[in-house]
Formats: sequence, C-alpha cells, structure tokens
Amino acid sequence: MALFSCNVFSAKANGGSFNSQIAYVVDVDSGKVLVDRNADAVSSIASISKLMASIIVLESGQSLAEQVVIEKDDVARQSTAHWKLNVGTEITRKRTLRIGLMSSENRAINALARTYPGGREAFVEAMNFKASSLGMIHTHFVEPTGLSPENVSTARDLVILLQESMKFPLIQEFSTTEKFDVVDGVHAPQPFVNTNPIVRNELMDVLVQKTGFITAAGRCLVMEAKIGGRNIAMVFLGSKGKNARFRDALLTKRAFENVN
Repeated sequence: MALFSCNVFSAKANGGSFNSQIAYVVDVDSGKVLVDRNADAVSSIASISKLMASIIVLESGQSLAEQVVIEKDDVARQSTAHWKLNVGTEITRKRTLRIGLMSSENRAINALARTYPGGREAFVEAMNFKASSLGMIHTHFVEPTGLSPENVSTARDLVILLQESMKFPLIQEFSTTEKFDVVDGVHAPQPFVNTNPIVRNELMDVLVQKTGFITAAGRCLVMEAKIGGRNIAMVFLGSKGKNARFRDALLTKRAFENVN
C-alpha cells in the first residue's frame, strides 16, 4: 500500500510518481512513515548485503591496518561490474572495505569474508546472526556480496540495517566516498568511483547509502540523508531502469522540502 503522504509527495513533485516496486520512506527523527509501498514484501537485495558485511568486518576486531591480498578465490565469476581489483593486489583491510562499500567491489568483500576468523562460512553465519539480533526477521544471507538472489530482506528490515550502519562512522564515510584510487606499487593505479550518482554529484546530504543490482532484485537503493534538517531513510527496491531509484530519491527530497 502507499500512504496518503506518498500522494502528497507526488503532487508536490509536479505530478511525479515513484518508479520502484518497493518504496519505503521514514522520518527517522519522528519515526513517521512517509511512504509505504510493499514495505513487507520479501525481495532479493543484491549488493545492499554489503552494508551488513561491512558491519561484520568492523565488529570483528580485526586490524584495519592489516594487509589483505586479492586472490583468485575472491573473483565473482557472475559479476559484470566494470571496476574490479586486480588479483594479487595487496591493500589494507581498511582500504579494501572502502572499495567494497563505495564501488560495490565484489572481490573486496569476498576477500574480507575469506580472511574473517573461520572464513567465509563463519562470516555469513555472523551476518545472519546480526540480522536476527537486530530484529530483521525477514532477512537472510547465503553469501557476502549480494550476487546470490537468495540474499533477501524487506524494506522495513533494511531501514533497521540503515540505522545500525549509522552507528559506524567508517561505514558512513566509506559509503559516501566519491572516488578512490588503489595504488599498491605493483599494478597501475586502479581508479574506483561511487556507484551512486547522487553522491558523486553532491545532489543531497547523504549520510549513508548503498546501491545494488542483480536481475532478480532489480535496481536497488538504500539511503539515509539529511533533508530539511531531518534524517530521512529511504529504501527503493525492484526499480526498472538504471536511474529510476535515484529519481525516486530525488523525488522524495523535493517533495519533503515542499511539504515542509
């Protein structure tokens, strides 16, 4: 269902409407739900999974200064991402996490999971345990990157994930980094950019965010931003077209500013 406020938003945005099959917008400061379109529908979430993976890395207590080497086992064969870390690249865990978040780099996240105490299986188990402990009752992970369609959640659960992510300054910083070059002294500099054009073009005061895409999930975006002095959490899943989810976020910004 869509709440009345969703219609108000659309009207205030010159008759625009949300493109995403699942749209959930919450004023975090008041707890008020502004938009609810299928917030409890269970859906594949693609690389939104990387937010939970990042929490597990930071809660592990592992040294962020320790060197991580990208290995062949970290290569995600099903990934079509343009930017990929070269096998053999050696960078710190901290930089690996930054690349994994800002540029949704699957090899980076796989390397972080592989080097977790107990390995990848223990890492995924920790992701599911954390989701359960947060009350994300409709969320389940089978691998760390989001390339599997079996990584699922609901928009309502993902707002919980956003709020947990906000507790980690590094997740806020890394997910909103515009660009970053990896220089390891062996390979040519490897440039990476943020997957979110709203961040790259500074179109909104974004506090934390993550994009995602696989065929089963459609285009996805979760984001918390400061709008009109309020913390607004947005979840858009199942969007069609590369930029539809970003248009939904900008529509939300315009409408909230106009309504208020």
